[in-house]
Amino acid sequence: MRSTIPRTALLAGAVGIALLAGCSSTPADGGDGGGDERLTFVTYGSAFQEAQEKSMVDPFTEETGIQVTVESPVDPAKLKVMVEAGTPTWDVYLAGQQDVPAYCGTLFEELDFANIDEADFAPGTVEKCGVPVDTYSYMVAYNEEKYGANPPTSIADFFDLEKFPGTRSMGSDPAEGNLELALMADGVAPEDLYPLDYDRAFGVLDKIKADTVFWSSGAEQVAIMEEQRADMILVWSGRGFEAVQNGAPYAPMWEDNSYHWASLAIVKGSPNREAAQKFIDFAVSQGPQTVWAESIAYGAANLTATPKLDAAASAWDSSLQEHRDLSWQIDNAWWGENQDEVVQRWTDWSAG
Repeated sequence: MRSTIPRTALLAGAVGIALLAGCSSTPADGGDGGGDERLTFVTYGSAFQEAQEKSMVDPFTEETGIQVTVESPVDPAKLKVMVEAGTPTWDVYLAGQQDVPAYCGTLFEELDFANIDEADFAPGTVEKCGVPVDTYSYMVAYNEEKYGANPPTSIADFFDLEKFPGTRSMGSDPAEGNLELALMADGVAPEDLYPLDYDRAFGVLDKIKADTVFWSSGAEQVAIMEEQRADMILVWSGRGFEAVQNGAPYAPMWEDNSYHWASLAIVKGSPNREAAQKFIDFAVSQGPQTVWAESIAYGAANLTATPKLDAAASAWDSSLQEHRDLSWQIDNAWWGENQDEVVQRWTDWSAG
């Protein structure tokens, strides 16, 4: 669902790219209350998009009459080209958490917070140009059949092949938090992570590199768990739950989980800015957020949401306070300034 290619790297190569048509859904049916008001919302596609249409898009049109066309997938390169050309056809964009501060004022408009209460969201997640609309955690899941009697309890255990022998798996995109988690396993406190000590982080990663399978998509995560190709895996919480629902014998380990989110942003120069703001106000409010969390295995970003989840779903819900208490967050501002360097260092290490 999420791009596994760091977005800044994509944006850097956007010069000269041709505009390609996105995959569009039929505009949601609604009344005439919105007159000629309409907007285009760009998101990740698949079941993720379907859940957003059910919880946010369709109810918004029913309430306001504003027609919403949904396109997918997100495309940072295309976004940059259309904004620089001054002719954006997109209005609301589902942006990665590092992208919002990095491109506030250049690719994204500043939002109007008259109808959005920042206190309803986890500290540090709301930006001038973006409001979180979903959450997930990048976290350890372990095979209960192998480690059930002696499960891992910290990120250090993930990197300890002597105490916990077996195969490992993690994302191929460092933006999930691989370097930070390696440093935390080596004793660095979350508040002392930045600037990243690359040599120290890669020294820890070297210990498990030969025993690690790297995934590059949500579907790969699920397949690795279903096929039990890794004894421990750093996984998106929602995808971990999906695999378990499909019979994979894994349990979550919440200690040291990396709390992530995606945000709704208004495209710079949007031709439908007022309608876009109304959509964001609606999508991040309590009601739609409650339905969202009940529709898919991702957490509500609005902490006042009250989804009714069974015990199995709750065990993988990143938005629960007990799970957030064990989490840490990537420094988005630092990443916004240093993402290209991180990606280059990661690429060099991966190829070595």
